Amino acid sequence: MTDTCPVPALADKPDTAEVIPADLPQPVLDLFAALAESLNVPLPSTDPDDERAYQQLMEHRVTHVRVLLESVLNHPQVAINRDAADVRAYAEQTPVTYRTFAEQQAKGSGEGR
Repeated sequence: MTDTCPVPALADKPDTAEVIPADLPQPVLDLFAALAESLNVPLPSTDPDDERAYQQLMEHRVTHVRVLLESVLNHPQVAINRDAADVRAYAEQTPVTYRTFAEQQAKGSGEGR
């Protein structure tokens, strides 16, 4: 699949300086944090239904993140101040609904009883 999102206006600029996270504006750092939080979901139990639910959840969230990133790259003139809140809201709308591996382990060791 060659579904790439080249951004000529940004790609043509020479990389002349190193950028450290402390130099990035707060909205960019907030967006990075929201993206990481959205994709950081617990592993599913070994039950096939839980594994399918995990895969579906990750597909939904990854698609949402990819679309948002493509939008940011294709429209660099649009402010991103509200994008982190959008990512977090979408994650809340798509919660973990499966039994996690940690829950499975806890139940197996007697902790969940």
